[in-house]
Amino acid sequence: MVRTHQRIFCFCAAAGWLLACSSDAGQPAGTPAAPTSPTVTPNAAPNAAAAGAPAAPANNTVTGPAVTPPPAANLPMGTPSMQPMAAGTPTPANTDKPAMIDPSMTTNMRPGDACQERKVSYTKPCTADPDPCHLNSGWAGDEYCLPPPKPGEGIQIHFGPKDYKNMAEVSKYLIKAGDEFDNSVAAPIDLTEQKWWNRITVHMRPGSHHWISTVVDGKPEAKFYSDTGCGGATGVGSLGGGQNLIYDNPPGGMQAPENEGLGRSVAGNSSLCMNLHAYNFGEKDQLREMWINLYFVDEAKVTQKAAGIGMVGGLGLSLAAHTDKVETYSGKFGAAGRIIQLFGHRHVWTPRFAVWLNEKLVYESWSWQESVTYNYDSLTMNPMLNTAGKTDGAVSGVLDFKAGDTLKFSCYIENKSEKTLGFSNQLYDGEMCNLWGSAVGAGLSGTFF
Repeated sequence: MVRTHQRIFCFCAAAGWLLACSSDAGQPAGTPAAPTSPTVTPNAAPNAAAAGAPAAPANNTVTGPAVTPPPAANLPMGTPSMQPMAAGTPTPANTDKPAMIDPSMTTNMRPGDACQERKVSYTKPCTADPDPCHLNSGWAGDEYCLPPPKPGEGIQIHFGPKDYKNMAEVSKYLIKAGDEFDNSVAAPIDLTEQKWWNRITVHMRPGSHHWISTVVDGKPEAKFYSDTGCGGATGVGSLGGGQNLIYDNPPGGMQAPENEGLGRSVAGNSSLCMNLHAYNFGEKDQLREMWINLYFVDEAKVTQKAAGIGMVGGLGLSLAAHTDKVETYSGKFGAAGRIIQLFGHRHVWTPRFAVWLNEKLVYESWSWQESVTYNYDSLTMNPMLNTAGKTDGAVSGVLDFKAGDTLKFSCYIENKSEKTLGFSNQLYDGEMCNLWGSAVGAGLSGTFF
């Protein structure tokens, strides 16, 4: 199994993992400043139970002025997308691991995952067409292909083979059975001048865990690299990041009224370097491939500034085999605003991820494979919170906060493996406890040990 770790992760985008993130100097409205490290104070007092869920002890707290992660946090971002175990799915030989998924055998089983709902991310494409792009590639996952925008509406960025019949070309994007990669891949951006966009849609073939984008100067070779930065390419921005196979923000291109005016820019004469964490725990080789659509907007219509929520926990984790632990972290907003989107990132050994705004439970995810993303706006109705039933849920509507309000999140880790878990980006061999999202007004970011 190949494992590459050139950087510590902190979701440099809308929920960044790259502690070594590129800056986006000169970005106009809508671009937060580069992050700084807030003061970390251990052993803050716990919050009271909220919305039927017991509050976890706040064992790490960050306090002070709002700090924003790098520019990819300007727009809300995505969520991991993997499926419950399908009948007949092979399991890994390592018996100390939970049953894993062969992505080519998945079915759309997540409750409430209906395409007519207003949602950012889906596990399956919202079409019955088995090959909407007419790829006829011969590889599993052609149904995930994303047709490009109409001429004049935007552009598409493609990571994948140019010719599926050319095995030398295909081999650049293969992942062998049993492998797991955390490296990078480059693709050109077909622009000669700066453009502004207000909607992003991402489709990926199954087998992808996360994507973290960096816009880089020039045209590095379109291929996979052994590091997470496309061979040291110079970063000039970002488009965001996520963990979802299907991501569309804002959903269907319809922005909530209070979010009108959000937008981002992308440089001309540039490429996209994608840190793509992919796995193949099935029995057949598969392709690592993704399609990204950006939809343009006039710069004059970009009127709102969004900030990032990027709270990286678990950096000092050391959890012995067969040990349970609740990791809790919190931070205080330095100014008023409203939360646009939240999602929690963790790995195999954390069944529950919960978030509180002050004493109010506002987000809960019960499957690391489906660590859901929720939007908070006047158009979105999220599934109701149901802690007793252990189902995903969140509050609905506009989620305002005041200066001094606390955002707290907890990871409920159950290390059933034979190994001591540390902070790592390997699905089975380590854990993370990270909260990502975006807000209008104040942002909030920090690292926790």
